[in-house]
Amino acid sequence: MLALTPVPLQTAGERALFHELTRWDTGASVRAAVVASIPLVDGPMERRLSDAILFVPEGVAVVRIVEVVRQSGVVTAKPEGPWTIGPEGDPGAVLQLSGGGSSPLDGLMRAGMDTAQKLRRAGLEPGRIARLTVLAGEVTGLLPSDGDLGEGDQVALLEPRSLLLGIARASRYTGVDNPRLWTTADVRAALEALGLQGRGPSVEELNGEGFPYSPYVLRRPELLTPAAMAASPSAAGPVAPPPTAAPTAAPAPDAPPAREQPSSAAIAQAVAASAAAAHAAAAAPQAAPVQAHRDTVAVDGPQAPPDDNGIGGLFANAEPAQPPVAPAEPSMRTVTPRTTAAPRTSVFPATPPPAAQPPASPPPAQQDAGRFSYWTEDSQAGDVEDDESDGGSGKRALLMVMAGVLAVAVIGVVAWLFLKDGAGDDGGGGTAAGSASAEPSTAGLEVGTVQDAGGVSYTVEAAKTDETCLGHAYGDTADFFADNDCTGLSRALYSGQVAGEAVVVSVSRVRLADAAAARALRSLTDANGSGNVSDLLREGVRYTGSPAELSDAEYASAVSGSTVTIVEAAWVDEDAEGSSEDVDKVADDGLALAVPSFPAG
Repeated sequence: MLALTPVPLQTAGERALFHELTRWDTGASVRAAVVASIPLVDGPMERRLSDAILFVPEGVAVVRIVEVVRQSGVVTAKPEGPWTIGPEGDPGAVLQLSGGGSSPLDGLMRAGMDTAQKLRRAGLEPGRIARLTVLAGEVTGLLPSDGDLGEGDQVALLEPRSLLLGIARASRYTGVDNPRLWTTADVRAALEALGLQGRGPSVEELNGEGFPYSPYVLRRPELLTPAAMAASPSAAGPVAPPPTAAPTAAPAPDAPPAREQPSSAAIAQAVAASAAAAHAAAAAPQAAPVQAHRDTVAVDGPQAPPDDNGIGGLFANAEPAQPPVAPAEPSMRTVTPRTTAAPRTSVFPATPPPAAQPPASPPPAQQDAGRFSYWTEDSQAGDVEDDESDGGSGKRALLMVMAGVLAVAVIGVVAWLFLKDGAGDDGGGGTAAGSASAEPSTAGLEVGTVQDAGGVSYTVEAAKTDETCLGHAYGDTADFFADNDCTGLSRALYSGQVAGEAVVVSVSRVRLADAAAARALRSLTDANGSGNVSDLLREGVRYTGSPAELSDAEYASAVSGSTVTIVEAAWVDEDAEGSSEDVDKVADDGLALAVPSFPAG
């Protein structure tokens, strides 16, 4: 499961869900899926309609995270009407959602329609969109127990088994009548169309989550037709005998009519047949020029001209080595056409390279008549007639020699400066501008530096780096470092003002030997009572107005490769009137604050 949180999460429910998903690790070993935090709000009150988007190879689902506060018990979810919560066997009270309402289904339905419109405007066909509600908080049970409300609405509790069941049922709903799986290019294009901020997932990450690789966006409406042909037995019959389908269990009476997902071989046969037919129609001399349909020719531009031969007509008039034949695979035709008429090869015939020009020398006077030279005073004035005197020829020759010498000198100076700059970058002797640009932005973090995070300005009060974590941790975390010492530790203290009250933020960044050790450290520090990396206040660092220690601190963590970031935030005054929610947001925002560069080594 790949969890994407490009912006700081806003609610406790969001943080709880994505924390749970990151525990599953990436890859398809638990569940092949991508969950991206892309909130959708409505109206001036910015009421949440959905909180995230779920992509599985079979389709798309919108996700709403319902945080149950000041209520507890079993939630009874209904396809229509208000949801209730109370003791088991008791109807209970009406469920109160943050932002108003007693059922998230109406908002999720609107979020699904909005998502479909955005994808279609981007040229993507979403198919059926499922809706998944995740309940977070003091929820002890769920009715119905499987969370299936029908018509694509699924409800799950914030625990692995219920979440996996909800995602699986959403996948089944979106997979009905879906002729083609979502590919890596499809998902990247869809996330961009839905407004994902920051860096999107890489092709390798999506491929690892079970999405088939494709360099082309295949979920264009016009491109799903060949795949739909393969999914339909009547359409695929004339192309090739359909593969014998394995017997499947009868669907549940209340389940929507589902069809078996077509095999990749059947899809490839239908696509190859379409491409071969289009090629034969375009190559036939007696056929009228028509717009031939090809598999992925319209991915990123308009259709190519009807007389297109090969890659956008680039080899239309080239001399063929053998009679043209239909391509063996459709990938030979999946090249984006040029948006303008491409030049034919006959325009640029293959000719031997021109003979090298002789070096500049004073040409004979009788050969200069009628030639134009950019180096004479007459040509600069617009007169194309040369002087017929020997003195004029000598003057021209002298000017040409001088110009050549000047050009060589200029080239030499430029080359010398270029080589000098390159040597300066490698050896540290470059220009001041080059040296400044080569330094990382966090190198030598100065006390007093101000950084913005989450709309609040924070000031660096102290910073320190260490080559080891031994002696800089406590509890079980110290025992962890005894067996798996870090390769670098960088810490900083920040001060700021939130809601008129002073806050202190401790940022610790730990570099481990590998990504596995980093994930193990984060899992350890995330657990209660397991100790932590020592903040600078704990080691006796003070600044004007600082507290003696972090009291009732809120915690946040993140892992990136082999590096773990741990943030603790607290009010400077223990009796401050600010809320714990405010400090919790400060801790989340603190993940973006900088620390000094790790020590070399």
